[in-house]
Amino acid sequence: MFFMPWGTKNKDFILTLSGFLIAGLVGLLLGLSIFFFIKPATSPPKPVQPTPVEIPVARALPVHPTEIGVFRHNLLETLNEEYVRVIGQTLPAVVNIFSARPVEGSIDLEEGNAKDIKQKRKSWKKSPIDEETSLGSGIILSSDGNILTNAHLVKNAREIRVQLYDGRRYEAKLLGIDSPTDVAVLKISAQHLSILNWGDSDALQVGEQVFAVGNPFGLAGSVSRGIVSAKGRNPTLSSTSYEDFIQTDAAINPGNSGGALINVKGELVGINTAIYSGNGGSNGIGFAIPSKLAKFAYASLLAKGKVIRGFLGVETQEVDEDLQQIFGLPNSEGALITKIEPHSPAFKAGLQRGDIIVRYNDLPVKDPAELRIAVSQSPAGSNIPIVFYREGQRHQVVVEITEQPDNISSASPDESGGNPSWKVTVTGDLQNVFGGLHVVDLDPILRARLSLSPRANGIYLVDVEGGYPAFDILYPGDVIEEIRRPGSAPIKIHSVAEFLKLVKEIPSSESVAVFLQRGNNQMFVMLKP
Repeated sequence: MFFMPWGTKNKDFILTLSGFLIAGLVGLLLGLSIFFFIKPATSPPKPVQPTPVEIPVARALPVHPTEIGVFRHNLLETLNEEYVRVIGQTLPAVVNIFSARPVEGSIDLEEGNAKDIKQKRKSWKKSPIDEETSLGSGIILSSDGNILTNAHLVKNAREIRVQLYDGRRYEAKLLGIDSPTDVAVLKISAQHLSILNWGDSDALQVGEQVFAVGNPFGLAGSVSRGIVSAKGRNPTLSSTSYEDFIQTDAAINPGNSGGALINVKGELVGINTAIYSGNGGSNGIGFAIPSKLAKFAYASLLAKGKVIRGFLGVETQEVDEDLQQIFGLPNSEGALITKIEPHSPAFKAGLQRGDIIVRYNDLPVKDPAELRIAVSQSPAGSNIPIVFYREGQRHQVVVEITEQPDNISSASPDESGGNPSWKVTVTGDLQNVFGGLHVVDLDPILRARLSLSPRANGIYLVDVEGGYPAFDILYPGDVIEEIRRPGSAPIKIHSVAEFLKLVKEIPSSESVAVFLQRGNNQMFVMLKP
């Protein structure tokens, strides 16, 4: 057996181990080198940039004929062409109206020598007759010659002549006239005339563009452009007319009356009738009768020669914020009843003075003008639901409308003069809204003078002293019939003694509504500290 010595074996082992270690180290270095050469180097993280926000900028969009066919050139040219087209269709349907009415000539009886004066006085009953010529416009509404115009142009006219846009002239016949709406219908013997179609004045919006077409100062075929400035205007605050005007800044001048107010479609939406002016010319405030109202009057005049209107039998006034609080209303809209005609539909339905009508025939009532027009257009015999407030509570009643009688106005009472036998009571320095009043009881003589019922209640106001709350609110000649305090039932006044007892209980800071008769009018007024 052969054995190697220990020293030799140990040396060989070390050499073998060293070889393995060197080979492993070389392999590791080789692997790392290959890893770094093959794997791409990782770049350091880039800082996060904020996302840019695009600010919108107005840009003109190109109009391409293939996309929008009606824009052949550009927007302004297209609008211009439409204006020309609409006006071109309208002008032949608007006519010039000449009317002549007889008027008494003026004569100075004191001018000249004694002989001339004597002769003038002798012949005074044979005063000369002059002709007053009115210039205005009209609108052709039927191809066979029906023309709509203003009543004030042709009322009492001896002769009416119409000139068409092409210059032809015709004698015109008056078919019917309605002064409350200022509308009249004429007829000429012609055929195949250009006409205007009715538009919907209710659909008009404030700011909408309109054109006024007529003959201002006799200049035939004149056109002005503007917008609808407002609707529902009642500039004269009349309680008997049917004013519900469209206000426009389109120039309306003398001679435009009776002409057309049209929309951009060329439809008739109004009849030009009045201007607000201090010099007789246009100041940018013109008024037109809405087509809805004119169409109603036109149809009635054609059918019956007069306008047949519905009748409710009430007089009303507006509700302001003070009266709203006194009557306990949710807002200041509605028509406050101040008078009810005896035996009228309102009387029979149980409506009372002080009721506030807020809906008529299922439509809201904003003010007395709206109610008056709605009632007038209700056919006689129709049953109309009416919603109203009474002492803060909401009620409904059905009213059968009748035909409006021809004479519904009464004679104006005589308020002039005094009575030396009156026993005048002065409220003096009463520390509330009734201070400074001079009042008397109603007696038979005073009731007769004021055209009051023999059993009429109230007290008569002789004077109001300056410096008191009622000054410039109440006037001499007023008859105070009723007082309403906030949240209380109405208190009727029968005598001065009763009145004094009542008003002494009213605090100095309280506002009070007073119902009174002033001439032909009955109304509520507010007395505030």
